Amino acid sequence: MSNENTGHEVITKEQLLLLIESRFPGRNYHENLLSVLKKGSFPHHAEFLRTIGMLLDKDWMITGLFLENIPTAAENTDLEGIRKWAGIGLKLFDQDKALAIAYFSYSASLLSDLNVSELEEWALKGITVFETNPAQAKDYFYLKSEESREFVENLRGSVALSEITNILRYYALGLSGVSFNIKSRRNLGAEVKPDSINPVIAGNTIYLAPRIKKYDDFEDNYKIYKLSIMHEVGHIRFSSNELERDGAAELMEDIRRRYSTMKKRLPSLGMQAEGNISIADVIALFPNQALAGTILGILEDARVEYRIMESYKGVRIDLERIRQQMLLARPVPSGKLEEFMESLLWISIGKEPVYELNKITRLLLDKIKPILEESILRDDSSVLDSLETSFKIYKLLDEHEGPLSQKEYRVLKNLDYRGVSIGAYNSKDSLSNTSHENIIKQFIPESKVGLTKENASSQEEILKSQPTYAEKKNWNILGSYRYDEWDAVISDYKADWSVVNEVEPFGMSGDYYYEASEQYRNEIALIKQIFNRMKPETFRRMKQQTDGTEIDIDAFIDLLIQKKCGINPDDGLYMRWDKHERDVATLFLVDVSYSTHKMLNYEEKSILDVEKDSLIIMTQALESIGDNYAIYAFSGKDRGDVEYFVIKDFSEELSDTVARRISLLEPVSNTRLGPAIRHSVRKLEKVDAKTKIIILLSDGEPFDISRGESAYKENTAEEDTRIAIQECKTKGIDFFCITVDPDPGKYLENIFSDSQYTIIDDASSLPGTLPVLYKRITT
Repeated sequence: MSNENTGHEVITKEQLLLLIESRFPGRNYHENLLSVLKKGSFPHHAEFLRTIGMLLDKDWMITGLFLENIPTAAENTDLEGIRKWAGIGLKLFDQDKALAIAYFSYSASLLSDLNVSELEEWALKGITVFETNPAQAKDYFYLKSEESREFVENLRGSVALSEITNILRYYALGLSGVSFNIKSRRNLGAEVKPDSINPVIAGNTIYLAPRIKKYDDFEDNYKIYKLSIMHEVGHIRFSSNELERDGAAELMEDIRRRYSTMKKRLPSLGMQAEGNISIADVIALFPNQALAGTILGILEDARVEYRIMESYKGVRIDLERIRQQMLLARPVPSGKLEEFMESLLWISIGKEPVYELNKITRLLLDKIKPILEESILRDDSSVLDSLETSFKIYKLLDEHEGPLSQKEYRVLKNLDYRGVSIGAYNSKDSLSNTSHENIIKQFIPESKVGLTKENASSQEEILKSQPTYAEKKNWNILGSYRYDEWDAVISDYKADWSVVNEVEPFGMSGDYYYEASEQYRNEIALIKQIFNRMKPETFRRMKQQTDGTEIDIDAFIDLLIQKKCGINPDDGLYMRWDKHERDVATLFLVDVSYSTHKMLNYEEKSILDVEKDSLIIMTQALESIGDNYAIYAFSGKDRGDVEYFVIKDFSEELSDTVARRISLLEPVSNTRLGPAIRHSVRKLEKVDAKTKIIILLSDGEPFDISRGESAYKENTAEEDTRIAIQECKTKGIDFFCITVDPDPGKYLENIFSDSQYTIIDDASSLPGTLPVLYKRITT
């Protein structure tokens, strides 16, 4: 660069543009710069301009290359990404100007496949090449060397932990309520097995491989990270390193009785503190502790994964597919014991080994499968079940291949997404036959963590869930029902996450119902006439049938004419009368959240009053047509208290009781909509009808006052509601939303894009509009 001082620390955008235009006449570099500045906010502008100033101070040539390639970089990253791209080039310039020139000439195009962090990783690798062989480094940055192309190819489709750490942390929190720390395994220092991607567990910290490139597909690599988290969450929820003394005593006595010739001093139950027994102490009773520890590890992993798949069914498909891929990539075992243990791993997760088995292994597997089904793969299995089953399998193996006490055994390597305890990681004797504690830690992490305070209070809250509004009114509680909810963060269901309390309102007065019926008597009479036209005749005549009760004269005449013309006639010469009825079941779901208290400029009525008027008109109109219908109202304070008010069940007649319930409705709390929809589906599933419909009357978006992990608002609430509506569709139930929210924003389209909805701009028109909409929906 010349002796001109660019003053990059204080240079303004205008000064910089003038300087570039004067230094690069005839080029569009200043336009490139202007277009990129539109991509970021002012704080990023300042940093970006400072970086360009630094480039100008370094060299005009690399500045020109940078400005020339800005449009290519801008297609694939934002302003901050472009600044980081430039910063990498500055580091390379400090090594060698030729490297920086090659970098700015070719690296922008790589951003179409790599993010900036991956590009930096590629550049750092290039610096390593430069330090070893400067001549090869230039080809590396020009993308001419095989090493450079291979490195880029490995980065394509891979997943960098640094990019998804927060996602994984929230994924773990959503699944378990445990606030895990997610860190790179680089924090553990030099690795004994750098090619391994198994997580390392230390308390509430999960150390993961800094990058995963096991498969060509990005999504598959990303799922390995998620499955790793899921697996450790399973161990937190369903596993343990300790047993209650009473439960383990009988098992330990059985093992002692079977293998009492051991010379090694066995642990005494009396030596255990507070009545707890370590699983390592149980394994210590076996003659071949390496085998026993591995059997336990395989069974405990299988049991934990079965339990978590039952709790979070959304992970099942991904887990099954990744497990299958990893199993198929494992080497064929050599050695009888190694073959048996590998085969036990396969059948523990419901797969048949694809390699040829010896007769004894096949015989043993056939005996073990029903034992696994009975003891391990069930909803209420425990770590004690895994230990008892390990003893059974060990005895079977000992009978056919024993005595096992003197057998050498190469300990099985676990599946790649399953974690190991930090106590066994990098330990020199982690796989030795004399270290059964470390063998257990290879499978069962020592992760003594508990629920976060927020989650613990939420669990207590849901266990004590009571319908607070109904209790205050002294209304009858008909039952409580738990439902899964969809969590957009973890892309899976939270099992039994919300409670719907079904409530029967009670009161003595139905005045509101009868006064509204009188107020709308003319409208009701007109709508009844319209609806009567929808009512089909009891029988209808079906012509041109292949069989029937009488001849279709018109069809017979057509047949004679067709024969005269040499045309083969149709067979439909008969006529029959078929019974034809409307077969519709409609569930009206009414939002009675607190916001429905809002008054309208319409005879001083609230939104809820208008909803009640609409229902009153609809009930009398529907009675005239004979459609089966039910009315329920709902309000949700939090996930442990979604109140579902029974106004009229499908099996109920329209009566004074229904009139009183409608009259009693008043604004309650918030709008936890997903559970209310799921409970409505439960109601409709019990009804026999060809056409089933849920019609939602609401005044706003789903929301409640919960905080933390229980929070139900914005994207979380929208996604759960959208998934609940999808669940309706899969069960053959149509869904229609009628909202009186005058300004619904984006949430309405986000939630109801796959179903039908309409916006009533003037809520006061709802009583007249609802019957018209119902006619359109059901005919």
